[in-house]
Amino acid sequence: MKRLIITLTLLCLSFPALLAQPGKRYYLFPEFSVGQIDFFNGSKVSVKMNFDAAGQKIYYYDGETLMEMTNLPAIRTLQLCDRVFVVKNGLLCEVFDTESGPVLVNWNFKNVNRGSKGAMGLTTQGKVEVLTSFDFGHTTYTPSNMGKLEGNNYHAMEIWEQKNDNTSFISVEGSQYEVKRLKDLYAAFPDKAAEIKAFAKENHLTLTKVEDAFRMFEYVQSLYSE
Repeated sequence: MKRLIITLTLLCLSFPALLAQPGKRYYLFPEFSVGQIDFFNGSKVSVKMNFDAAGQKIYYYDGETLMEMTNLPAIRTLQLCDRVFVVKNGLLCEVFDTESGPVLVNWNFKNVNRGSKGAMGLTTQGKVEVLTSFDFGHTTYTPSNMGKLEGNNYHAMEIWEQKNDNTSFISVEGSQYEVKRLKDLYAAFPDKAAEIKAFAKENHLTLTKVEDAFRMFEYVQSLYSE
């Protein structure tokens, strides 16, 4: 549970609204680190890697060359920065051991366009000729380094906000259920759908917020552990 709380805190603090273009990488970890992959064929590999939670790909370094890892279903477990991942339904998922039972989360970050930055820092739907956007995976963002000017080749400084589009797998009574939205919970547990819907409405919870999602999962699991 301690690891769960720490991980959620870091994730909630790591992704504010960004000045970036869609289609860029959102690495789950701030730096590439050496981790270990155990394959179903018994082989083990230690390599410097990271996970792109936007493109759903593992990237690793072969010497100085950045490579993309394929064949995720061959992975039994992946351990990186004291966190454990497995592959479920073709998705790389982090394993969380909660008090109510295990939860698997496939981190999937999406960009949502919030318009462009206009006068006085306001957001507008019009184009604003200011700075070029940057590649989130290769440029460090700070308030004083939001991009670079390229002569007269101006680009709009668009506001893109990162949103969670995670897929989760929760364990209830020995079975695992795949969910992305609240309606998936209602469909997976029809006998408790009314109670689940009432709990979500009363507490203003959605599955797009990480802390909300785990609160919903623990509530659902508690309904079947009574």
